[in-house]
Amino acid sequence: MVQRPTGGPVDTALQPPRQPGAPQAGLPIPRLFEVVSQLYTAGRLGEAARLCRQLIDRAPNMADAHNVFGVISNAQGEAVQASVLIQRAIELDPNVASYYANLGEVERQRGRLEEAEAALSKAIELEPGSAQAYSNLGIVHFDRKDFEAAAAAYERAIELQPDFPEAHNNLGNAYRTLERRKDALAAYQRAVTQREGYAEAYNNMASALQEGRDIESAEHAYRKAIALKPGYVEAYNNLAVLLLRADRTEDALRALGDALKIDEKNVTTLLNISRTQLKRGAHVIAEQAAKMAAEIDPTKAEPHAALAEIKHELDRAQEAVVHIDQAIELEPEGADMHSFRGVLLKSVGRLDEARIAVRRAIELNPKLYSAYSNLIDLETFDTSHDLLSNMEAILAGAEDPQSERYLPLYFTMGKALEDAGDYPRALEHYRIGAKLRREQLKYDEADTLDFFERIKAAFTKETFEQRGFEGNPSPVPVFIVGMPRSGSTLVEQILSSHPDTYGAGEIKVLHRCLGNLRDRFPMIPKYPMMVEAMDPAHFAQVAQSYLAEVERDAGGAKRVTDKLLTNFFFVGLIHLLFPNAKIIHTRRNPVDTCLSAYTKLFKDDMPHSYDFGELGRYYGAYRELMAHWEDVLPPGVMKTVDYESVIDDLEGNARSLVKHIGLPWNAACLDFHKSKRSVKTASVVQVRQPVYRTSVERWRRYGDGLAPLLASLNYTPPVQADVKPRRKPRAAAPKA
Repeated sequence: MVQRPTGGPVDTALQPPRQPGAPQAGLPIPRLFEVVSQLYTAGRLGEAARLCRQLIDRAPNMADAHNVFGVISNAQGEAVQASVLIQRAIELDPNVASYYANLGEVERQRGRLEEAEAALSKAIELEPGSAQAYSNLGIVHFDRKDFEAAAAAYERAIELQPDFPEAHNNLGNAYRTLERRKDALAAYQRAVTQREGYAEAYNNMASALQEGRDIESAEHAYRKAIALKPGYVEAYNNLAVLLLRADRTEDALRALGDALKIDEKNVTTLLNISRTQLKRGAHVIAEQAAKMAAEIDPTKAEPHAALAEIKHELDRAQEAVVHIDQAIELEPEGADMHSFRGVLLKSVGRLDEARIAVRRAIELNPKLYSAYSNLIDLETFDTSHDLLSNMEAILAGAEDPQSERYLPLYFTMGKALEDAGDYPRALEHYRIGAKLRREQLKYDEADTLDFFERIKAAFTKETFEQRGFEGNPSPVPVFIVGMPRSGSTLVEQILSSHPDTYGAGEIKVLHRCLGNLRDRFPMIPKYPMMVEAMDPAHFAQVAQSYLAEVERDAGGAKRVTDKLLTNFFFVGLIHLLFPNAKIIHTRRNPVDTCLSAYTKLFKDDMPHSYDFGELGRYYGAYRELMAHWEDVLPPGVMKTVDYESVIDDLEGNARSLVKHIGLPWNAACLDFHKSKRSVKTASVVQVRQPVYRTSVERWRRYGDGLAPLLASLNYTPPVQADVKPRRKPRAAAPKA
């Protein structure tokens, strides 16, 4: 749950005290009131408060004295006292608009929004030309999430007072929330034009620019806000979020370090440090930062949500559920937390509860588009499905339907339309979603394809025949490799159902161990050239550290499966490290594999997956690399299993897999769908069900729409009758 940029503090104002009426004979009340006003303006609140008490003691029926004391009390953090004092001023003189305006702002800050709206409405009734009252009323509407009403109030304030930078800034915030990004940017532009050095408006402008994918301008605006207001912690945090999304994690940490110097106990900063360290794989530091945030503010939900995410990444799903439940208890209306709870419940097989949780998230916030994506595999859609209609309405009413904020909707719509049998529209929505996602990612195809070639050159038959390191003899590790969506989760679920096997899932342990090696020995080059530079001690270090980490949570299991699919790059190195370890290569029809990847919005980047040409060429390079491994590895090390074969003969393939990893047969492997182990992959729901054939040759339903993919794969399909759509297609899809 990466944090969205916040939209700077809304500018609020309590109206200044009025000058008193005619002085009372013999008493220096006017002078005393004047001194109080001067002290308040100078920020000397304690002195002003003391004189206010004297003023009220000497003139208990002076309405202005109660009003100014209320304004001062509010500035000192005494909101309840401020409300009582200003209400007393109103009792003494009920026809002063500024009193009601001040009361409205105090009540808003107390969270009493109905009372605030009533007071501000009365202020406007008494003084219809009060731009400040309209502006503050807009803030109340904004806090109540009535953004249309907020925008209307700000617009009225600006009509009454065009030179009102705070109102322009706040109007920009309302427009942003209403997804009127161009209007928001124009409002922020007016704000900074009217007030030079308006840091908050630059911060908010940056957030709008970021939403429009103008990353360079957004970074400039955030840095401008920081330059204007060096202690602006919120802008530092927003800049860090921007840099984190751009995969500039070290730059993000620098920004957060600067924020921490300003306020070492800022909860938002600590949470962003936690998220950034989590992305770097530094789980211990991430957890420490989140725990510090929870200790600083025990009433805040976000630290527990961050801890839930960390536990989820560590495959400790049950602990993650406990933390997210704590977060929701603290913030029952937190839509993103309900959505993430659904993700966690899916991973532990509580599918009905997961569906309810994600539905609740959408109910709380229909614009939380990531929640729709989390619901993809929990719902079966048809043409009358309520969420299908909701998503169509959202996209139809969008000012900029190509905005990245709608990215999850396109993938969800694709799946919904596929369920409904409307394959042409489904493919068009997938295509738009893939295009948007591809634009977010950097991908050097030439370098990637060359990487495959460098691996093949580094590992020859002689590499294994003339090895300089005997290898760690442990048979515990079992590596499952292949392309995403190739049946790997099914294979791991079958094996992990065996009582002697622990399914570790998609762990990045090998990658981390290699990184630690290079960190300790900087002269060692990157993979694959590192193999030539490694001596036996280096190999031993990697093997020992890998084995220690994977066995730590395995409970003494005889086998531990590592299902990080991209380990197919490291098959040769794996065999050098663990000559007795077994490797399982999962394979599926190439078109089904690629189509399934293309139609998934992966958590990890997978940049090659969102363009048919790039995807097909990547698959071709992968296929050649796997053929290379088959050729150079000793017999019996790697077993290739076809997804379609497992579907056709579950028991035969399950027995063969168990035999391959050197364990006796156990019938529990056939009841894999009953396993309670945590699963995080895109197949999380499918592996909770018995085997089914609906995914076999799925690609044929799309007909000529997949011609570019077939061409890039150089795939000639066997002759087969066309698969007819299950339902009548609907109207044409939106154009990109």
